[in-house]
Amino acid sequence: MQKNDVLTLSVEGFGAEAEGVCRHEGRVIFVPGALPGEQIQALIVKTLKSHAFGKLISVLESSPHRVEPPCPYYAKCGGCSCQHMGYEAELNFKRNYIQDALSRIGGLDIHVPPVMGMANPWHYRNKTSLPVSLQDGIPVSGFYMRRSHQIIPTKACLIAKPQSDIAGLAVTEWMREYSIAPYNELSHNGLVRHIMTRISRLGEVMVVLVINGQEITHQQALLDILQARLPGLASLCVSSNTKRGNTIMGSDYRVLWGKERLEDRLCGYSYQLSPLSFFQVNADQAERLYLQALALAAPRPDDLVVDLYCGAGTISTLFASHCREVIGIEIVPQTVTDARQNAARNGISNLRFLEGEAERLMPQLVAEEGQRPNIVVLDPPRKGTEETVLRAICDAAPRSVVYISCHPGTQARDARYLCQRGYFASVCSPFDMFCHTADVENILLFERREER
Repeated sequence: MQKNDVLTLSVEGFGAEAEGVCRHEGRVIFVPGALPGEQIQALIVKTLKSHAFGKLISVLESSPHRVEPPCPYYAKCGGCSCQHMGYEAELNFKRNYIQDALSRIGGLDIHVPPVMGMANPWHYRNKTSLPVSLQDGIPVSGFYMRRSHQIIPTKACLIAKPQSDIAGLAVTEWMREYSIAPYNELSHNGLVRHIMTRISRLGEVMVVLVINGQEITHQQALLDILQARLPGLASLCVSSNTKRGNTIMGSDYRVLWGKERLEDRLCGYSYQLSPLSFFQVNADQAERLYLQALALAAPRPDDLVVDLYCGAGTISTLFASHCREVIGIEIVPQTVTDARQNAARNGISNLRFLEGEAERLMPQLVAEEGQRPNIVVLDPPRKGTEETVLRAICDAAPRSVVYISCHPGTQARDARYLCQRGYFASVCSPFDMFCHTADVENILLFERREER
């Protein structure tokens, strides 16, 4: 098998990114857009020692689960990976993905129930970051092509709130009108890098320009076009990011017009969100997820709860009214400020937030302060949890651990650690937080063996 070979293949299953998995001459071939059970023709685009990557050319025998992708950009855009399959097939793929990871990586024998989907799995993203580039001499915004930084210009994203599309088109129109240069990754020149939007459930819209510099010109003209196009515009901000690399936001931001923070609501509580705040991109599913986490943890009135990687404090706030005290730990300073203000805004006094790395503060809480939480809730980034954090959790010996994750592989790895040190995974509860992508959110409840 060599690059540029055209092969007829049988699709045996799914890979982690929802690509079809085929086999040829002892090597696995990953083909995006192919479905299990299909016969396909694929062009080999890359070969490695143990596996290869193919491009789908044609479907010779189609799966009954294949559908026509509704998005005109789907064939090239890297934002979604499941639009070529029916929604039930997508949910089944995610369920099987979790089951495989927990069994193969975590060594767990646990039932994975059907993934909790959405009645309308479209236009759910309340936050979108559109990269900007120059194409044919014209500034455009959109999403990256799969496995590249080439931008696919888009006018309408089917998983984002419509306000995000309007903002992207308005900003690039302003850039063309006033000759505002987009950022060039190779030369590190140009001004506008990303157009970030945040839309609250109350209909407020925040637009943030991420720039390779400190200032923008023609601010009033930009504000005028956004106000004319975007009902609900509440804030226009700029964030300076002059570093090379893939990080989107700068370390701080300035308000050019309007509110410094948007108001949003979740699980009956009110939150103020800055451009730097972490808040789940799918508020409807996040509400269901957090209420399920609360139900599984079953906090008691005298419990101490530690919420690791707590973000703007949404989980901490929800748990606080059901226990004695909640301690939230978060590394981003601005997010900690938001969390503290949100607690005060909701009149919650049994909640405190610590700023710093979980791998430093959790061991410190346990070893130096002698804190023994009854419940630990953690929602780490995709890379999972550091071993020092897991060790501190086990040393604290909480009654239960509620582990929320958007990456089944790292969650399964960490689950193995906990299960080797006195815990067992009793409940799995997955949610389709990122519809039409390959990502899935999952809750694992761990209980101490002697508590059973």
